[in-house]
Amino acid sequence: MKHYRILAVIATLMLACSCNYLLEKSPLGSLAVENYYTSEEEVNTAILGVYHVFMTENFGLYHYLHVGDNTSDDSMLANNRSDGARWARNAFSLVQFNILPNNSYACNNTWNQDWQVVTNANYIIENVQKNNIPNADKYIAEATFLRSYVYFDMAAQLGGLPLVDHILKAEEYYNPRASMEDTWKFIEDGFKTAAEGLPTSWNSANTGRATKGAALAMLARTYIYHASFNNSQETWKLAYDTVKEIENGNYFQLLPNYGDVFKYENRNNKEICFSIQFWTTVSGWGDSNDGNMMSFYGRDAGVKSDDLSDPSILDGILGPGGHDWVYNTMKEEGVFVDAAGEPRAYDKRMTGWSLHCPTLDLYNSFEAGDPRRGFTIIERGEKFDGFTHFNLSSPSGLQSKKEYCPMEYRSDLSNEDNLGMNLIVLRYSDILLYGAEAANEIGNNGEALRLLELVRARARNSGGAAGVLPKITETDKSKLRELIWKERRSELAMEYNRYYDLARTGRLYDVMHAYYEKYEKDPSNPGYSSQDKGKLVQPYHVHMPISTQALQASEYQGVQTLTQNEGY
Repeated sequence: MKHYRILAVIATLMLACSCNYLLEKSPLGSLAVENYYTSEEEVNTAILGVYHVFMTENFGLYHYLHVGDNTSDDSMLANNRSDGARWARNAFSLVQFNILPNNSYACNNTWNQDWQVVTNANYIIENVQKNNIPNADKYIAEATFLRSYVYFDMAAQLGGLPLVDHILKAEEYYNPRASMEDTWKFIEDGFKTAAEGLPTSWNSANTGRATKGAALAMLARTYIYHASFNNSQETWKLAYDTVKEIENGNYFQLLPNYGDVFKYENRNNKEICFSIQFWTTVSGWGDSNDGNMMSFYGRDAGVKSDDLSDPSILDGILGPGGHDWVYNTMKEEGVFVDAAGEPRAYDKRMTGWSLHCPTLDLYNSFEAGDPRRGFTIIERGEKFDGFTHFNLSSPSGLQSKKEYCPMEYRSDLSNEDNLGMNLIVLRYSDILLYGAEAANEIGNNGEALRLLELVRARARNSGGAAGVLPKITETDKSKLRELIWKERRSELAMEYNRYYDLARTGRLYDVMHAYYEKYEKDPSNPGYSSQDKGKLVQPYHVHMPISTQALQASEYQGVQTLTQNEGY
C-alpha cells in the first residue's frame, strides 16, 4: 500500500494509547488521542497504523518463523557460521522446547504487540461510532478483522484469552482468561462481522488490505482450529460450509502453476487470501519495520573471505575438494568476483542468517517426483537466480525458496533487510485443504476427495513427470485424514504452518519425538542432535507460555488474574 509510507507518524500516535502489557494500571487513552478520529482521512490513516504492527520484525519472527516452522520437523536454525545463530540464542531455546515464560521471542515482545493491535483497533471502532464517520461500517469491519487476526494468532499459541472488545475501564484491567471455547467463538464472531462490512476488493492504492474474502478465509481457519479443539460435528460443518461459501463466491483461484504463487512480481495474485505487505527501500537496519526480515532470515549466510583464503574451512564442511568446488564455481559464474575475475566474499545484498533451513525430513517427505519440492527448497549446488547456492550455514545443506527475494528486486548493496517479498498468511489451497479435512470429519468423503484433488491436480500439473501425485481414492475416514494432513505438509511446507498443524491435531508430541529419535541416530545428518530438537517436547507444548511480565502486570490485590498455561 502506498499509504504505508505514513505509518511511522501514525504508529507514534497509536503507541500513546497502547498498553505495555494487557492489564495496564493507568488509563489506556488520552483526550488528544480520542480526538484524533474526527474525519474519514484520520480514521483511514489510523487503520493503516494497525497494519504497521504486522510489519515489525518481532511479529514475523515469533508468530511465523520460529513458532510456525522452526519448532517443527520441517525447519531448523543455522549452524555456527551464521551471525544470526550466534545472535539469536533465545531462538535456540525456543526450538528446543526449552521455552521459558521470559523468553523474548515466546512472550514479551509479541504479547505487547498483539495487545497493541487490540487496543488500537478498539479505539478505532469506538471513535468511528461516536464521531459518525462516513463509511463507518467498512472501517469498523476492517478494525474488527485486524483485532480478530491477532486474537487468532494468540489463541493458536496460548489458548484461552481475556476477551477485550472495547476500551477498558479501570475496573476491567484485571479480566481473567476466557475458556478456549469462548475465545474461539469470540474470534469467529469478529470475522463474521468483518465479512459483513468489508469490500470484496480495494483499489490499487490499497492493495493488501483485508477484504470480505480474507475475512471468510480467516473464519474458515478459525472454525477448523475450534473444531480441532472441541471435535464438534457442528463446528466441523460450519468450517466446511464456510469453505463452500468461499469456493462458490469465487473470491480466490488456484494459479495454474504452483511456483508462480511465490514469485516476487506476482506477490498479490488471486490465490493469496491475506498477506502482510512489504516494499524495498534503502533505510537499512535502523528501520526494522521496513522490508520483510523473514526473507533475510531465510537466506544463506553466504561465502565469506575466510572461506576463500583458508581451504580447510570449506573442506571441513563439504568434504575433500569442497573449497575447490566453491572457488571454481564462483569463478566460472562470475557473479561474485573482483575486477580480476577472482572469487570474493558475498556482498551484503546476498547474505542472510539461515534461520529457516528445511530439514532432510521435510525433503524426504515429498512424494516421488512432486514438483512442489523444487519450488520449496534450494538444494546445495543448485543453480538458481543466476548463481550456484552452496548453503554453507544450513545444517541440512538446504535453504528455503518460497521466501527468497531475487537479486533484481533487492535494494542497495549496503542494506541487507529491505526486501519487498510479502509474507503470505493464508492461501486458497490452504482453505481447500481445510475444506477437505472438514468434509472428511462430517462423513462426506466424496467432497473431501474432490477438494483434495483440486490441490493435487494443480501440483501435478506444475512440471511433474507423468504419473506423479496420483489421484487419491481412499474412503476410510482415518486413513483419508492422514492423507489430507500429509498433503498439507507438502503443499504448505516452509510457509509457517507446520507447528500449528501438529499442535491442533494432537500430533506434536509423537511426531517430534519420532523425528528426534530418527535423526539423533543418523550421523550423516549433522546438526539435528546438536539442537536436541524434539527431545524436550512434552504434551503441554501444544501451547506456548504466557509472558512473565504479563502475569506480573495482572496482579490485583495480591492475586494474579492471568493464569499460566500448564507445564510452565
